[in-house]
Amino acid sequence: MKVASLREFDRWADVARRQPFPQNVTSQAWKPSRSNEANAYLFGVAYPPLVDRTGYTPDEIHEHCLGVHFGWIDKKVPKTPRNPSGIESVPARTTTKDENGKRDVLKSGPFSRFVETVQRIAADAGVFIPDAQQAA
Repeated sequence: MKVASLREFDRWADVARRQPFPQNVTSQAWKPSRSNEANAYLFGVAYPPLVDRTGYTPDEIHEHCLGVHFGWIDKKVPKTPRNPSGIESVPARTTTKDENGKRDVLKSGPFSRFVETVQRIAADAGVFIPDAQQAA
């Protein structure tokens, strides 16, 4: 929950005072997150033509694009007959988590650069993906 003013904080504190104890309360600095429209563009406009062209799922396309954009790291996984080494490559980060797995949502600039990577991958596959402004 975002508390944007002292007045809102006082109202929140009044509500908290009325709750029974014990309480679980946390506080941290507010950070803007990427808009729902950005996610809707990625999964609703950018990925569907790639899914149609390649036959991969949106999640598989997303993981591939993340790896191409941010690079890959090797991760230990259980050994299987198809993966006897027990190592798989995963993207170094995602659009919502940093290299250490901590929540770190990409801001609009870095997210736009990620979308440009998605558009280049699509172009290599013979698919045109319009910019978000054109798709709106």
